[in-house]
Amino acid sequence: MRHLIWILAGLLVLTACGSEEPGVAPPDRSAVESRISASANPAVEPAQPTEIELRSGTGETYLSSPIHADGLYRDANQVLNPVDALPAWWAESGLPGTSTEQTVVVVGHNYSKRDAPFKALRVVQPGDQVVLNTPAGVLDYAVQTVGPLPKGSLLADNDLRESVPGRLILANCDVQNGEPTDDNYIVVAQLAS
Repeated sequence: MRHLIWILAGLLVLTACGSEEPGVAPPDRSAVESRISASANPAVEPAQPTEIELRSGTGETYLSSPIHADGLYRDANQVLNPVDALPAWWAESGLPGTSTEQTVVVVGHNYSKRDAPFKALRVVQPGDQVVLNTPAGVLDYAVQTVGPLPKGSLLADNDLRESVPGRLILANCDVQNGEPTDDNYIVVAQLAS
């Protein structure tokens, strides 16, 4: 698993880790209301995700957020830069579905002085669930690895860019103790069967 984490190191460049407003609470695993009430489907056609939830191993939801309606593409500087605080599906990655052969990537901002849903990535643990809602149905993923990695480029040619059926990667700019770091925080999950 450690090898997988270091492979991720060359994968991701996200911007907007800077400060905007004072007084943001650190990420935690406090329960929030679930927005996805349907259970996972055995067969879900590939479709753009509309909502994401993070749940503890016991099923308690600690992040529930819509996903930006527009897919995210690289900007002119070849950087993935979501347009607002909502997580965004990287439109150059796979569409989530039970038959998807590509890795699916969802990225989001994390700020040191402003709240954003993906600050919760810092408290994800192996064994947690990631739940994606799509117009075609609900998908459950089991978290395998989490961790900070030196900022690199999600656009680089490396193992995580390989097409892996059922793999989901979540990423943000890492913030620790209210300060941005030189890392991205990465969550790697696999579609539950």
